[in-house]
Formats: sequence, C-alpha cells, structure tokens
Amino acid sequence: MNKFREIAVEIVSIVGRDNIISGTHCATRLRLQVKDREIIDDDKIRQIRDVKGVFYNAGQYQIILGSGLVNKVYQEFVAEYQVSEVSKDEMTR
Repeated sequence: MNKFREIAVEIVSIVGRDNIISGTHCATRLRLQVKDREIIDDDKIRQIRDVKGVFYNAGQYQIILGSGLVNKVYQEFVAEYQVSEVSKDEMTR
C-alpha cells in the first residue's frame, strides 16, 4: 500500500466510512461532509502521518495536509471508498 492510500485509510478508519457523506479538497485540505462530527476523535486524526491540523467549519470536517499531498490522498480516498465527489461550493450549499 502506498503512503497516500495509507493516510486515506487511516482517516476513514477514524472518521468512519458510514459517517462520510461526501468529500472534496482544496489546495491544502481534505474536506469531508460528515453525518456526525461529534464521533470523530480529532487527536487521533492529528496523529496521522503528514496531518498538520483539523477543524470543522461550514458543515465540513477539514483535514489539513498541505499542497501537493492533499490531492494525492484525495485520489486514493476516492479510489478506495468510491465516496461521492462534490465541489467545494456544492458542499457548502
């Protein structure tokens, strides 16, 4: 398993596959729309290799990975879990 897939798998194992409604990313962050924000352990997410931080804003659970990394993790995330892809704008509607 490559590094990017490992990060994606770890994120999903903590967030919960059934808790994820959809996902997208921007230049630095993986943005997940989740059903229940309260069940996510932020400290465990922060401990994942290459994660620089997390926060919840405008209905999105955002995991900061940094430019150049987030798009590779996102590609593995979508490939592994067939999560619905939405644009950042669609996610905030």
